[in-house]
Amino acid sequence: RLPADLVALLVVVALGLTGVLTTQEAFSGFSRSAVITIIAIFVLTEALERTGVTEQVGGILSRIGGKSELQLIISVMVAGAFLSFFMNNIAAAAVLLPAATGAAKKAHVRLSKILIPLAFSTILGGAATLFTTSNIVLNSILRDHDIGGFSLVDFLPVGLPIAVFGILYIALVGRRSLPGDSPIERTVAPDATRRSDLI
Repeated sequence: RLPADLVALLVVVALGLTGVLTTQEAFSGFSRSAVITIIAIFVLTEALERTGVTEQVGGILSRIGGKSELQLIISVMVAGAFLSFFMNNIAAAAVLLPAATGAAKKAHVRLSKILIPLAFSTILGGAATLFTTSNIVLNSILRDHDIGGFSLVDFLPVGLPIAVFGILYIALVGRRSLPGDSPIERTVAPDATRRSDLI
């Protein structure tokens, strides 16, 4: 019934109040570089949204993608991978979600054909830099053990080619395996049979 983040904070408070952890131990996690970096990424994401950058990206996606499903998939995936170079995967997907949805509706392309490639592209792009959550946490652990951490572009020589080939594969081959419609689209389908199937 409670959000997961609230439960996590309540557990920390409970462990501190019951004496299982000292006050310093209870709140030491908030001083870790991984936590600070992820907080900073979400601040950056909010700033991009408030300044209208995400809306502009949506307009660009609509213009570049046009009415072609293939063009739209490629443009959404390139944008997703590019944003993931500079921000957390989930944040990049969240920034592009409204833009990609709007562009798909304008082009009369099913959402499932766009949103699944968007999710994949943010994962592919995020693996090419330090900003993926798992890479940030790994880097923090290495530094905690006095082992040289990674720099921002250490993942690029392997991650960038994987991102490029992944985008090409999904756009040219993998898109044929994408579902024809999404659960959201099925719930609003006028066909009563399809609604009952979903239920």
